[in-house]
Amino acid sequence: MRMLLENPSTYIAFGATSMTEIEFLSAVAQRTGCGLLLDVNNVHVSAVNHGFSAATYIDAFPLEHVGEFHLAGFAEDRDSEGQRLLIDDHGRPIADTVWDLYRRALSRQRFAPTLIEWDNNIPAFSTLVREVERARALILAQIGETAAMQAA
Repeated sequence: MRMLLENPSTYIAFGATSMTEIEFLSAVAQRTGCGLLLDVNNVHVSAVNHGFSAATYIDAFPLEHVGEFHLAGFAEDRDSEGQRLLIDDHGRPIADTVWDLYRRALSRQRFAPTLIEWDNNIPAFSTLVREVERARALILAQIGETAAMQAA
């Protein structure tokens, strides 16, 4: 069974490091043959918490290794210094910014199963269905765009 290594949501950063998270994940995938699980919500959470560009992260992520996407909601708080702090809590609807990042990843013509994580504050089933339908619509739209580009 092929293992998928997930990019984490982070709340503190290393003081010093010799490689970026993407470089590390890419190297592990290349050296071990494992796949990667791109948690798009984790990208957004970490980007806000650490002040980097989530779009740049998505653009640099080695999608050729991605075996699954995850989407989820997050909670918002403040840290001890009063700065905005996002928490990956899987208890809210997927934010528009996360949908935009997912669309961005799909635009790189990588399609993989997508899981919507909702572990807390579980809503009515109809709400879950709407989230699934939104993900499906984005995938189908991108497949259509990809096919149109290839036909041109």
